[in-house]
Amino acid sequence: MSLSIKTEIKIDVEPCVVAWSNKLFVGADNGTILTFDDNLTPGTSWTAHEVQLFALAANEDKVYSSSNDGGLKVWTSDGAKTMEFPASEGDIGSICVNGKHVYAGDELGNIYVFEENAFKAKYNVLEEVKDIAISPPYMFTARDLYVTVTEIKPDESKERFITQHVMEGRAPLRIDGSHLVVTGRGGNNIQLHNVSLDTKFKKLHEVKVSDMILTSLSVSNGFAWTGGWDGCVRRWKISEDKLEPAGDINVGACVNALVAPTGDNAYALLTGGRILNIKVA
Repeated sequence: MSLSIKTEIKIDVEPCVVAWSNKLFVGADNGTILTFDDNLTPGTSWTAHEVQLFALAANEDKVYSSSNDGGLKVWTSDGAKTMEFPASEGDIGSICVNGKHVYAGDELGNIYVFEENAFKAKYNVLEEVKDIAISPPYMFTARDLYVTVTEIKPDESKERFITQHVMEGRAPLRIDGSHLVVTGRGGNNIQLHNVSLDTKFKKLHEVKVSDMILTSLSVSNGFAWTGGWDGCVRRWKISEDKLEPAGDINVGACVNALVAPTGDNAYALLTGGRILNIKVA
């Protein structure tokens, strides 16, 4: 199965981070958030930060952004700021939305949990949080060497947590149903794990996805999409116990970030200002 470029657009800034919620949100190196519809027709854009965005997430009509100029900012999908939380102890480098909760992780290992624009809980996992994935009651966090699995219940405690497991792996990582997909420690592979304490989050399969460092991972509807320094976007089918190749395309430049709204459709941000809509041919 092959992949093809359906639509492409060029912007005048370097796209760094991306999120999807009914439309595409792109965070750039100059602090701007740009929006596009599913055909990459430009929409609203606004200056969210004074410098490059570090993290971006979107859910329904809200957009969450962070940089090193302050704490977490909350916007409407059209760019009106509705909330700004006080600066954290360290720079927030990852944001994850799961249900009614928003999770923000910083470089000092702090995880801040918010609900309805209000502070809910704070935990510390003792190392920089480069990525977060949530499968309640478990929180998966990663830096470069290990993935830490923490059991948290923010509705019951603002500080107490249980470290349930630690395994090899690094950011980025994503959850699809009962599976965790995480980048291997070397940065070239992805690993498929069970999201179950009963199996001790067993590793089911591992495949090489690139000869160079993986920068981007997105999962949707039983498929994982990967991209990185080698300029290739690849698609993988998530089965019960393995990852199977399901298409690839060479896009000719480093992939800074990507997001897959569906299993057969993804958007890739390339160094140099290109944004691609890639679909299954």
